[in-house]
Amino acid sequence: MTARFFRDVVWSAIGVGGAFGAIRVMESFRPEVIADDVGAPGNTTSVGELTRAYFLSASVMAGSPVATTARLPAVSGPLGIAVQVAGVGLRVRAMRALGGHYSRGLRVAEGQPVVTSGPYRYVRHPGYLAAVLAWLGAALSTRNAVPVAITLLAVGTAYRHRIDAEEALLVNDLPGYAEYAATTGRLVPLLSSRR
Repeated sequence: MTARFFRDVVWSAIGVGGAFGAIRVMESFRPEVIADDVGAPGNTTSVGELTRAYFLSASVMAGSPVATTARLPAVSGPLGIAVQVAGVGLRVRAMRALGGHYSRGLRVAEGQPVVTSGPYRYVRHPGYLAAVLAWLGAALSTRNAVPVAITLLAVGTAYRHRIDAEEALLVNDLPGYAEYAATTGRLVPLLSSRR
């Protein structure tokens, strides 16, 4: 076993461990919620898709040391860790801004407001952006382009479907959400978003 292969294995382990560790850290900061209907049909479907995307991405990360032709520069390892930390920080800020209205389930609680403070001032789904960043950072940590591409495709697609389902629910059931959605981007701030 060469030293370079050993380093690739270590960085891949850091990537996989970081991905699942980021989820664990994010959940440890989860606030007390008003209502959490994780059994809703739309939630069950998207959670299953996200779980499959996570495990596909982690599997590709674990196997990345054998894809020697797709190596990225060594700086991508530490950069990936920094992206993961930024993702966790963003998720914690988003959960704090929502307070008791944070939920893993797709639902609208009675009297729920449209939150426009904190990171919600700039994007409608900072929590999902944070999760994508955490997984992208994990993939970057492997210092290999294959996991980066697969993770962006798998995790990005799963979150796009989750956001589509949540947006339909919020536009329909949360007064004022459609107006808010017109002024903010889903995951990327709009140039004309209100300040």
